[in-house]
Amino acid sequence: MAERSAGRPRDPEADGAILTAAFELFLERGLDGTSIEQVARRAGVTRATVYRRFATKEELLFSVIELPRTVAALDPERMAVAPPEETLKAWAALMSTPQSIQLLRRIVGASADNFELMRRYWELFIAPRRAVLYDVVRPGFPAGTDLSLVVDMVGGALFYRALTRPEQPTAAELETYLHKVLHQVGYRP
Repeated sequence: MAERSAGRPRDPEADGAILTAAFELFLERGLDGTSIEQVARRAGVTRATVYRRFATKEELLFSVIELPRTVAALDPERMAVAPPEETLKAWAALMSTPQSIQLLRRIVGASADNFELMRRYWELFIAPRRAVLYDVVRPGFPAGTDLSLVVDMVGGALFYRALTRPEQPTAAELETYLHKVLHQVGYRP
């Protein structure tokens, strides 16, 4: 979020309304089809209120990208201490929601013309979780396993499935799928 200036304290309800409106509009229209004015109108606030919190539309999108972090099990700090099974369940739960799939599709689609968007998505969402995933899966692989390659393969399989399949899998189906992919790449818990 943008630096906070002196003045009235922020209204947490306005913050939530802005993020919710932005999330809905990005899902419906994509980055290019969404304007700050549309977000403000849907949130029931002024454009100035949005701009006080987010300097650009992209900055607003980056805050929206972090919304799935509210899934407690996907918080990197929680992932670091949780059993691996809990982390797999959380990824399956997140990737089985239509909103998460649509947001991922929007980010990938928009990044064709704005690779900075993908770079920031990587920095804000993927990289912090990826770093923790190495430690989560390490005990299930023999010494010397290239965990970066393993995480690429498993993450790539999950993203490929999310981006290319028309059917919406359940969390249980995705969890089974993740177990199968991990087993194929040599994971033995």
